[in-house]
Amino acid sequence: MNRIDSKKLYTDRLELRIPTIEEQHRLWEILINEDINQYYFPTPDRIFSKNNLSKEKIEDLKKARSIFIEQLSNWERQEPFYKKKIESIKAQDDSQKYTWSIYLKDTNIVIGQITCQPKDNEPENIRDVGWFIDPNYQGQGYATEAAIAVLDFMFNEVEITDIKTSAAEINHGSWKLMEKLGFEFIGTKKSTYYKDDEILVLKRYHGNKELFLNRDNNHKKIR
Repeated sequence: MNRIDSKKLYTDRLELRIPTIEEQHRLWEILINEDINQYYFPTPDRIFSKNNLSKEKIEDLKKARSIFIEQLSNWERQEPFYKKKIESIKAQDDSQKYTWSIYLKDTNIVIGQITCQPKDNEPENIRDVGWFIDPNYQGQGYATEAAIAVLDFMFNEVEITDIKTSAAEINHGSWKLMEKLGFEFIGTKKSTYYKDDEILVLKRYHGNKELFLNRDNNHKKIR
């Protein structure tokens, strides 16, 4: 793996910029939308441990989520975390290094964020990929466009070897995009997400450079 710095990436319609503090409030406004955070941002483990809550009980999942959303929805509480994130990116700290703010090309309109970050308990050459897009700009292929640019950079320049990621089974848009990227479905696992009174299942995916380069053929096979 090459420990190179992040850089701006460009697609036909998008500019993926290295994050600055200027757009973080807008990204936070997008993220607190329940349609975005309910499947993008899992309830942190610290909420469960601090409040002695179980991930196995739907009542505890709901209580933990309520606590987390209350915290997430308070910008004054969240702002220090965003400032720390920007400081980490500037320092090229690996935990935040490969994060991009997604802008419409040739404008100052930020529509989302995409990351390719380390995974807990995995070697540094194995990464997770995640994204969110402003609901006003969903369904137009922007997430696919951004993900292809990021993975091209990560596989070919950073030279990571693998992606391991997941999405809620109910979140069709995310896991279908993973399949568009050539990723292989490798199984399911329980999550801390829920719908009504049901704990949701995550679909797990694995990707590598070969699968990514052959994504068009792989996606045709899946369909």
